[in-house]
Parts: sequence; structure tokens; C-alpha cells
Amino acid sequence: MILENLNHPSMRDTIFEDEDDAFQKLINNMPLSFLNTEKTIVVGISFNGIRFAYNLSRHLKVPFTFLFAAPIYAPNNSNCEIAMVTETQDVVINEPLVKCFEISLDYIYGEVQRIYEDKMLPMIYQYRKGNPPISLDEKRALIVDIGIDSGLTSMAVIKSMITMHAKIVNFVSPVAPLDVVKNLEDVTDGVFCFYKTNKFVDIKYYYKTYPKVEDKQLDEIFTHM
Repeated sequence: MILENLNHPSMRDTIFEDEDDAFQKLINNMPLSFLNTEKTIVVGISFNGIRFAYNLSRHLKVPFTFLFAAPIYAPNNSNCEIAMVTETQDVVINEPLVKCFEISLDYIYGEVQRIYEDKMLPMIYQYRKGNPPISLDEKRALIVDIGIDSGLTSMAVIKSMITMHAKIVNFVSPVAPLDVVKNLEDVTDGVFCFYKTNKFVDIKYYYKTYPKVEDKQLDEIFTHM
């Protein structure tokens, strides 16, 4: 099942004023009738998009949870993401980069364990008081983010949804590269992306004011989860 806006406006019209504008355009064009809200849980996957995801859960009147994810960088380049790992220790690897740089799988899986212990566990205790995410067993996981770029995080989170026994997995985002959306459609039960483009720049390009979430807002959202 593919969930999409069939009448895309021009690129100029899809540069969102801000997060609220993106949210309104998304829900005004999203076919909400496909949702059984009694069995749906919205899953946030980034701090930049957490408020967006949380507001969608409130709009749909469904529970909200958050899954932590973190990049793994090349050993000699701290700006080059070669993989993404989630708190369930599911990992997605950028295989062409790993092959190009001749990076061993031992290095990657060593980083999975290190990042989980050094970065994720402290955040889990800080924001969720050490508690696991809401159970997704036999539920519809509605993964939501403010935008998609390479798709590494998206793919890693989808693997986590399978690990967590979600029955149905959908992905929702205001903007994304067309090829990434097609890849997500192959591994989910449906994707809704308000604007897809094969000339993708980066997520910030499509927002006149890119959302910034303060620590206080993070604490408030996690408190109400």
C-alpha cells in the first residue's frame, strides 16, 4: 500500500514556512481513514522531529513513543556516516562506503556496542528514566520524522519495528528524496510523504525556519509519553 499525495504542488510551494506549516500541509493531505487508531502508536525517531511526531500523536489521539538512534562514523572521518544503530541494537550499513573505505564488520559491530553503552543508555536513563519504549507488539507503528535524507535512520528504525514485533509499519514525513521513499515503500506497509523529489538538497532547504527543539521541550514531551 502506497500512501501519497497524488497532486504534488511545485517545488516553490513546498518550501514550508516552518514546522507548523509542514504539519498542517501534511495532515490536510494525509489519508487518515486507513488508520485504526485503537492499535496505532506514533514513533518519533529524532530530536529535531520529536515535537512534530508528538503533535501528530495528539492530533490522532494515539500513544506516542520514541526510539533512539545514532550514527556510526568512519574510523578516520568523523563526518562520514557509514551506518546507523538503534537502541534495539539493530544496524543498517552503508555498504558501498564500507567497501570503499575497506572498513571491517568487526569495527562496525564494536561501535554498535560502544555507542549503545556510552551514548544511548545515558539518554534512555535521562529521558525515559531507563524504561523501554511502549510495546509495539501486534500494533501499527507509525514512524514520523520532520524529513528524510539518506534513509539510513529510517531503515534502521524499520528493522527495530520488526524486532519489537510491530504488526504493521508505516512511515510519515513532510519531505524526502524520491529514491529513498521508493526504498521505504519496499520494506513497509505504506509511506506518506507530502513532497518527494529526485532533486533533493537537504531537509533544512525545504523549511524557511527549520525547527529547533529546546531541552525544556524535550523534557516536557518525554514527561507526557
